[in-house]
Amino acid sequence: MKLFKSYILLALISTILGCQNTNIKNNSSEPSAPPGFNWYKSSQGIGSFLKPNGWHIKEEKKGNTNALFISKENIETVGSFKTGLSVNQINSWSSSQTTTPSNYAKSYAAKIATTGQILKQGTVKGNFPDMHVVRVKGNNKGVSTIVHHISIGMDTKNQVYIMSFEAPEAVWEKEMQRGGPMLNYFILDN
Repeated sequence: MKLFKSYILLALISTILGCQNTNIKNNSSEPSAPPGFNWYKSSQGIGSFLKPNGWHIKEEKKGNTNALFISKENIETVGSFKTGLSVNQINSWSSSQTTTPSNYAKSYAAKIATTGQILKQGTVKGNFPDMHVVRVKGNNKGVSTIVHHISIGMDTKNQVYIMSFEAPEAVWEKEMQRGGPMLNYFILDN
């Protein structure tokens, strides 16, 4: 099976995500990791993602879904996290669904937009599947929390990717110093 890599490093996304810089290493298949980060390649084929130094990794598989968590808190110890990135790769989409991956990604973003106060919303289009982006502020167990969602439906790969970076509102700006690069730089594999 041909390896599918989608580099999400375009200036278009900078506008939606609110990030200012990109760091592309043109003579390599991967960009250089920004200072304070290392690349983490998922053992389940989800892709490669930036992991802030000192943060924790957890991967799991349930049915057709592979999940990756990169979190400030250690999920293995605490059982959950308040600040971090979640990536769900849903494979063999059509085996259990009637809609296409791209249509689901679009409807997922619309549904998420109803779950809290919308802070950002849009679609990034380009030479890769559309990325539907929604940032909402809501309540997570009594804590005002901001969550930035990205949904991507890959019809040709029969996959859906659901990503989210979340942090309590009180520390959102500080944590987006890590979250911004994590949302800007990632490589999706198949």
